Amino acid sequence: MSKMLFNLLRRKYFLPAGLVSYLYLKNYYSLPGISCPLRQITGVPCPTCFLTRSTCLALQGDLEDSFKMHIFGPFIALFLIIWSVRSIKTKKVFPFLITEKFLIIGSLSLLCYWIIRMYTGFPVS
Repeated sequence: MSKMLFNLLRRKYFLPAGLVSYLYLKNYYSLPGISCPLRQITGVPCPTCFLTRSTCLALQGDLEDSFKMHIFGPFIALFLIIWSVRSIKTKKVFPFLITEKFLIIGSLSLLCYWIIRMYTGFPVS
């Protein structure tokens, strides 16, 4: 058993698939997760609050509730699936290059969406 686990750990390119599996099973079995520290300390939700729940719902096929929780959730779920498949095919944990431009556009989009949600309201936890 330990030899099989050691061989699996050496194959780090399975990590994205493990993350997708964890997120898929998270709502079914109430698996543990990390609560938002900003929301816990200040009471103000951060730009990514409810994103994990939204991604879990999207992976389970519930797109309507996923979009209600966080509009980025289904897109993150799709990205994680693509990342998992490409990672296993190429045997690399990061099979593609994430550019600075992509990070800036993604961050600004998330920030704009957060500002809109601050005025329109967040879903009930």
